[in-house]
Amino acid sequence: MRTSNNTHSVRAFRTGDERWRWQQAKRHRQVIGVALLLLMLLLIAVVVLPLSAPSPLLLLPPSKLSRYPSALNTNERHAEISVSSGGEGWSLEVGRCSSCSPRSPDIQSVISSGKNKKNGKVAAVLYSSTQTSSSPPPVERGVSLTVLNQRDGIVIFQKVFPLWQYWARWADLEWHLQRVAPGRVVIMAVSVDGLVGLRHAAHLLARLGSLLAPHLPPQACWTWVFIKGGRTISETAVTTAHGTHRSHLHLPLSDMPLPAPHMYPGGNVVLEEIRWRYCSRRGVMGGLCDEHSPDPLPPPRTSRVTRQAALAGVPVVVTAGTRHQYLYHTLTTVLAANGIEQRNLLVVLGDALQSAAQLLLLLNVPHVTLPVEAGINSKLFQFYRNVFQLLADRFPDATYAIVLDEDVEVSPDFFSFMSQTLPLLKADPTLCCVNGHAAEGFLGLAHDNTRVFRGSAQVEWGYGITLDFVREALSVWETSGQNTLLYDFWLYMNVQKGRECIYPEVSRTRHFGMGVNTDSYLKEAGPLLMPLVREAPVTLHNVHRLQLDMWRMDLAHNISSAKVLQGNPCHASFLPFPPSSPSYVLYYKLDKAECCNDMPDPYQYGNTAKCLGLWWLSEQGHHRGVTIARFTWNSTLYLVGCPYSQYCHSRPAAIPLWDVEALTEDEFTQIENYASRGMNNVTIANEHATSDSLIVMLSGA
Repeated sequence: MRTSNNTHSVRAFRTGDERWRWQQAKRHRQVIGVALLLLMLLLIAVVVLPLSAPSPLLLLPPSKLSRYPSALNTNERHAEISVSSGGEGWSLEVGRCSSCSPRSPDIQSVISSGKNKKNGKVAAVLYSSTQTSSSPPPVERGVSLTVLNQRDGIVIFQKVFPLWQYWARWADLEWHLQRVAPGRVVIMAVSVDGLVGLRHAAHLLARLGSLLAPHLPPQACWTWVFIKGGRTISETAVTTAHGTHRSHLHLPLSDMPLPAPHMYPGGNVVLEEIRWRYCSRRGVMGGLCDEHSPDPLPPPRTSRVTRQAALAGVPVVVTAGTRHQYLYHTLTTVLAANGIEQRNLLVVLGDALQSAAQLLLLLNVPHVTLPVEAGINSKLFQFYRNVFQLLADRFPDATYAIVLDEDVEVSPDFFSFMSQTLPLLKADPTLCCVNGHAAEGFLGLAHDNTRVFRGSAQVEWGYGITLDFVREALSVWETSGQNTLLYDFWLYMNVQKGRECIYPEVSRTRHFGMGVNTDSYLKEAGPLLMPLVREAPVTLHNVHRLQLDMWRMDLAHNISSAKVLQGNPCHASFLPFPPSSPSYVLYYKLDKAECCNDMPDPYQYGNTAKCLGLWWLSEQGHHRGVTIARFTWNSTLYLVGCPYSQYCHSRPAAIPLWDVEALTEDEFTQIENYASRGMNNVTIANEHATSDSLIVMLSGA
């Protein structure tokens, strides 16, 4: 080691006392340095972090801050949040504290599904105070969505979306997230396994600010707390679902007052006050509760349609339960459609809830309540029977009635469509209903807004019927046994008696909700992505020719002039593309079903329809054994089932029937492995993602 007498390089001490004094001074300097460092960290925690916290107050655009002077003040009220995600469930605790002391929180809400790891007990779903249950509730698997009021931390919405299922449930999560008002506090957590079916919703989460959601493996635990339209407060994840993953945080509460009625010029003062009181306890009501750009109240009136007289005196009944968010969306589409006569609109509630009455008061829509005591499906069956009785009693002089459910969105052309088609129910006794739902109007099979068909179909998802049909159904209801819990299929089996329904090529309604009878696979295969007519009004093509005699004449002509297709319809090259003819026909083997009156064999029909991308689980939509499919915008395919169909006489003698029961084993395997519209393409996102791959992604390497 090199030495030197230079005092700047090596310190030399002449006495022991001098060495001791120097060491003491060095220790004092170190203590002072540590103290200064701690003081700086404390200043950062007290001053800098609250200013950078994702407070709801900071979400306001600068142009609106002047309306709320207090929004610029430092927020001293906080809520303590503890959210967990794990393989045994999820939980959420929300406690308010004015002093932000973690030792004395005022627990306000406890919500969980599964075992609460914090206290070993099982908490029931609550919106008010803590409560425990002696028997564990069933663990809800999926992704939980909880919405808090940003002013007081109260839970105003909570639902677990079963995203352990791959199909369709992601769309319901998207639907709800899109209707959370800006400024609300949103808390999400995985319960057991909830990311398998996240799918398209991951893109929406990324747009809302999630960093991790698009990259997590299906078995991951994940929590995310954020402000809708604002910043992330906390987002955590572990890539495996072992144990329980818990996050704790302090949430700044907003001191911004509720919107005042004078803030919205032209609005009804009384309605605005009711609106914001209602919205203070509702989390996913879309534009109704958007403080920056609220929907107008009362809803503005719409224009009349050309055949408005056909809708005069026609009651429009919307059946509803407890899903306010669904009901509001349905009613806004109904009230925005041209031709609606608001004095004819009536909501029929199956449960007497004051909050539902408040919503309908805001919309100026009358309602009645028909409570029923029974199990879920038995209750629904009896409820719709009571709705039919209400129609007969309350509107005895009406000619027609229109019935909708709370989760059915209508097209702007819905009432124009009804005004042009309802009169046919009186003109042709072989018809019994007009459906707004297109029987075969799936994505890729619906092109012409002006085309209308007739066929064997049940009433569904927005329909019009005559009051004579209502009274006929009630008389059968009194004497017939209940051979199904689904009232619409019961009507099809017991009341329609071979009569047909009118339906459009492109749907005028869409069933968007998820209920107790929703099969997620069938939901995605069917109505989820069904096109909906967005323009209005649409003049329908040759409506008068839907009457039976003219329809038969036109259909027989179209079939006989169509180009015949032969071969296996499951082959990818079966349908010519681009088409060289405006119409094609396939003759296939179809017998009468042994089980049911005059119905086609479901096995033969289903396998043929499935290969062509049609709805294969029901024969509904066919007319006398003929199914019409529009596989391109300029070409039509007629499926004629023989000997069942009355139109088999058009088949040339030299043309054989395609018979699913005559296929070889290899050919039949093609059908077994075939799923329409890509429903066999299951891709689990991030299936092999790991903690290391997430770190690499986050580091940008």
